[in-house]
Amino acid sequence: MSSSSSRRTHPERLNVTAPNAQTIELARQSGARVIAEIGVYEGHTSVALAELATERGGSLHLFDYQERVDPLVERLHAAGHTHVVGHGNSQKLMDSYNWSLMELMRSDAPPTFDYVFIDGAHVWGIDALTFFLADLMLADGGHVDFDDYTWSLAASETMNPDVFPATAELHTPEQIEERQVGLIVDLLVRRDPRYVEVLPNKAYRKGPSQRSARSRFRFRG
Repeated sequence: MSSSSSRRTHPERLNVTAPNAQTIELARQSGARVIAEIGVYEGHTSVALAELATERGGSLHLFDYQERVDPLVERLHAAGHTHVVGHGNSQKLMDSYNWSLMELMRSDAPPTFDYVFIDGAHVWGIDALTFFLADLMLADGGHVDFDDYTWSLAASETMNPDVFPATAELHTPEQIEERQVGLIVDLLVRRDPRYVEVLPNKAYRKGPSQRSARSRFRFRG
């Protein structure tokens, strides 16, 4: 593996060229004001979400690598969306937007999100924790939205090991073949009775619960 690929867990270019229309429409229909987009890439969806947050006097929080977040926030601020807030992380192996979420949680005034769109690493080792952290900051009645339920590293045009050799260094063969976003949805979201499916395999509305975190899940054993 080359030195350049060993420093990155993802390639610089991804196969994303258009906004996520379903996410934008559901965020609009839901009345969301405070929105988190986790994984922004070049900001295709961010622009529409920023417009929505601005219209409603809310805010948009963007999470991704620092080199992606900073220019996107600057561009959106220049367009008049001054309530866009960037939360960038480094390329360090043990760093991710989960650390940024932690920093936000321990801040003096952490936000309560109405809508969280998770379109980041697409792997269990990162995004399973992302879901739990997002859940802690998601308002009752808010939505969590996942991109790419059927996606896998093996099927990815940019992440399969033949194209991006670092994938084989970072993941087991089982992990490469597995649909890991699907695992998060099936094992964590669907098993939590507070969440009701709004868009099949994609978006879920959170309801209230007074039970403990452990009792909300059907653990075996």
